[in-house]
Amino acid sequence: MSRSPACRIADRSSLSMLAAVLLVGCLAPVEAGETMRPVSERFAAAGVREVPDFQKHVVPLLGRLGCNSAKCHGSFQGQGGFRLSLFGFDFASDHAALIAEATSEDGARVKMTSAADSLVLRKPTLKTDHEGGKRLEAGGWEHRLLLRWIEAGAKGSQAARDLVRLDVSPAEIVFRDRRADVSLEVVAVWKDGTREDVTGLCRFRSNDDSVVTVDSKGHSVVAGVGDTHIVVFYDNGVTAVPVMRPRDGRSLDPPGGTFANPIDGFVAAKLAKLGMRPSAICSDAEFLRRASIDITGSLPTPDEVESFLASKEPRKRSRKINELLGRPEYAAWWTNKICDFTGCSPTAQTAVLEVGQALSIQWYRWVHRRVAENLGYDKLVEGIVLSEGRQGDQTAGEYSAEMSSYVRREDPADFSKRKTMPHYWTRNSIAKPKSKALAFAHSFLGIQLQCAECHKHPFDRWTQQDFTEFTRFFESVGARGKGPGFPQFAAARAGEVIRWPFLVARTDEPLELQLLGSGTVSIEAGADPRRPIMEWMSDPTNPWFARAFVNRVWASYFHVGIVEPPDAFTPANPPSHPALLKWLTRGFVDNKFDMKWLHRQITDSQAYQRSWKPNATNRQDRRNFSRAIPRRLPAEVVYDAVKQATAATDKLQVVRGNLQRRATGFLSMRMAGTYAMNVFGKPSRSLNCDCERVNQPSLLQAVFLHNDPLIRMRLDESGWIDEVAEVATGPKARATAADRARWIRLAWLRTVGRPPSETEVSRAERHLATSKSIPDGLRDLLWALINTKEFVLNH
Repeated sequence: MSRSPACRIADRSSLSMLAAVLLVGCLAPVEAGETMRPVSERFAAAGVREVPDFQKHVVPLLGRLGCNSAKCHGSFQGQGGFRLSLFGFDFASDHAALIAEATSEDGARVKMTSAADSLVLRKPTLKTDHEGGKRLEAGGWEHRLLLRWIEAGAKGSQAARDLVRLDVSPAEIVFRDRRADVSLEVVAVWKDGTREDVTGLCRFRSNDDSVVTVDSKGHSVVAGVGDTHIVVFYDNGVTAVPVMRPRDGRSLDPPGGTFANPIDGFVAAKLAKLGMRPSAICSDAEFLRRASIDITGSLPTPDEVESFLASKEPRKRSRKINELLGRPEYAAWWTNKICDFTGCSPTAQTAVLEVGQALSIQWYRWVHRRVAENLGYDKLVEGIVLSEGRQGDQTAGEYSAEMSSYVRREDPADFSKRKTMPHYWTRNSIAKPKSKALAFAHSFLGIQLQCAECHKHPFDRWTQQDFTEFTRFFESVGARGKGPGFPQFAAARAGEVIRWPFLVARTDEPLELQLLGSGTVSIEAGADPRRPIMEWMSDPTNPWFARAFVNRVWASYFHVGIVEPPDAFTPANPPSHPALLKWLTRGFVDNKFDMKWLHRQITDSQAYQRSWKPNATNRQDRRNFSRAIPRRLPAEVVYDAVKQATAATDKLQVVRGNLQRRATGFLSMRMAGTYAMNVFGKPSRSLNCDCERVNQPSLLQAVFLHNDPLIRMRLDESGWIDEVAEVATGPKARATAADRARWIRLAWLRTVGRPPSETEVSRAERHLATSKSIPDGLRDLLWALINTKEFVLNH
């Protein structure tokens, strides 16, 4: 790329030209399309006439030096009476702080009459004591840049300039050698067409230091095999550069031919780049158990396992996926997942637990009805986002009668038939507009805005101003009236009509509101400010709404999202497979937000159906879908699985299908906060974070499965063991060797979803032979199987 001097005097004899140039901070613009040389070159020597720009040069330099970080002057308290905005995005306050009188006796922070004596130069060069240590070399280009800015009057920015993008070269790094290194170059492109090399003014960060490290100058060095991103920060721009280090430094040949499922083409292309071979396809038994748990939250029955293993039908896996998606348990389990990220929680609704449980059950049933009907995800969300309290011309009395009818003990009305679901907005936990904005961004956009509530988000584009503007959408949305206490609720349960708070969402005056990362919308007085948000989200070009849901569904099946964490969509946390996420999102939108289409497309892929067993090339892989990642069963599934494993044979279908008694079903809200659910990580849904559900194993979980009273009760009262006892120990005991072999086989099929191996059969037979009785021996066997990794993990 050709370069030209950043500043060039067209006519050195023209004082008027020089004066004009100094006003704009540069001696002459570069030619259109050319890139200004980096400031590290332009300020390398003394006597430079160019005046640095406060926004483009001074603030980014202070950021790169760490001056406005949370550990230094960017903290809420500042340091030594000197406070800058965190990460430097409040230009006015930063400029005011720099030129203000210092509170110490060391001198002025910026001294116009003697620029070199300014504290912003003396302290970081250690000419004056500085707790932050040495940050500048006297006479270096950074020092000269700040010195020149002060000499020219230490001017601030008259108006913030708009950064269009950061062009980073190389755009992708593939390290072939274990000692390789690459230096990045960054060009800022501004709205006025100006291009400038800003490498020396950027901050750099590696998302995984075990793969690549990067220093403050953008020099990266390979550290190990794998893939990650180097993230570049400058002004309001955040850009991530993919970095790969193939195993042995060699990529594999790109896969040839076509794939029946396009997902596999995207995954295979990335694996080939990384020199990684995928694991083999999992066994039929592994697939059936995995898909049954993931899609329906249930274990397959022994008969189901036997039938599936015996089938020779080539498309049996695809048929099984469709069958599972058609079961009531699918809707029950995936309603739970939607309730997770939308915040359906008894304790969030109200301080009166009984009322909170009733409202949460209504919420769950409302969502369940729409999942069971396979209503488009956009329409389901619309019923939440645009929900109403009083519907149409409904009076306050009619509304109270309607809401009371849903909670009466005898013949309650069906809340799920209600057109909209207002409980999302009337939760006590999000009573304030700021809380609503945070919850909404997390639930439906997969975005975390907590940082922007107080300051510029460190790893995202969002500023405090962005958050403030977005919050204005929710200032007129909330509950009117006080919720019932326990006495009033008890009266409603008995059939009386009581007063209920109702949702309102109407503006009192016309408003101009700013959508996140988009344009402004005009709201007329009396209009619902949520409607333009819903229209914006439903637009196929929306960058978050559909992608966030697609990514959450993907993460549920793979234990890792294409964007991970699934609720952290930021430029600094890019997708591991951007083309795959784009294709899957487009398909989801084109299929009218059909949730079953999405489930089917994902689970019918080779990527989903791979074995958990690693090979020599993918043992460390956790983000490229080269193998299945074993993960602990969710809390609700563990609870139901123990019940299924011990149930009588003729009750297995009832136990699985009775959603009223399933922790993955309608019992979910009543079980919230119970000991079993807490031990296995069921979220309280009180945080705006997908991380609240914990799927990691723990010692407490092992103790629970070993000897908790609930486990002992299930085993002691096992309907299946009672069946065995009738045959094995009754007055007409007639158990044969074939019976014992069948019972042993059933123990494995009931718990881990596969037949036992010959070794396992032999050990089980020896145990039965030495047990007090066959039922006691089988009870021991069930207990032992429930306590295996194979039972408690989905693999």
